Amino acid sequence: MEPWFADAKPINSLEPEIAFHLWDAFNAAPYQRPEPLALPEFQRAERLRVRTSEAIGHEAELAAYYGQVAALARQHALKLHQVRQYFWMDLRLDNEEADVHLSFPWYDTFSSMDHFLVAVAGHDEGNIYDDQDQGWAVEVWARNGTLYIRESDPDSEEPGQAVALPRAGLQARIAPLRERTAKLVARLASELGADVWTTGEAPSFP
Repeated sequence: MEPWFADAKPINSLEPEIAFHLWDAFNAAPYQRPEPLALPEFQRAERLRVRTSEAIGHEAELAAYYGQVAALARQHALKLHQVRQYFWMDLRLDNEEADVHLSFPWYDTFSSMDHFLVAVAGHDEGNIYDDQDQGWAVEVWARNGTLYIRESDPDSEEPGQAVALPRAGLQARIAPLRERTAKLVARLASELGADVWTTGEAPSFP
C-alpha cells in the first residue's frame, strides 16, 4: 500500500474519452500566411476538439476535414512527421461532479493511450501502470476491486491529484471506448488512404 492511498479522493466513477484535435488553419512553414481549414459543422462541446462519442454518424465530415490537411501537405511537399500535430488525439478521464480531470498530455496517438486502457481493463493487481515524461507522471494501482490513480509532476514537491474509485465501473466504460475509437480510426484511415492516428507513423500520404 502506497502512502498516498490514504489521501486519494474517493469518487464513484471516471468517464474516459478520446478526442481528435482540430485546427482552423494550416501552417506550411514559419512566416508563411496560414491557410484556412474548414471545420466540421456537426455539433460538439468544443470547437477544436471532437470526442469519439460526438464523431459517430459524422465520420464523412471528419474525414473530409482531414482530407484538406492531407491535400495541403501534398501541395507543399510536406512529409507526415512535418504535419503530425494536425492528427493529434488526446485521452482524458473526467468526473465533472467531483471536479476531477485527469489528462495524458504526452499521449497523442491511439496506441499510446491504449496501453493505459488495456492495463486498467485487465485483472492484474498491484502497480498495473506507471509512466512519466517531461513534468508529468501517472501511476495506477489495483487493490481489492479499487483503482488508485495519481497524476503528478515528478519535478515538483506538490503531491499531485490522486483518486480512488471502483475498478469495475471504469472497466465497463473502457470496452466501448476502445471499440468506438478503433472503428473511427479504421474509417478515417480508409477515407484518407493511410492510418496516421494509431501509431502516428505512416510511409507517406497517398
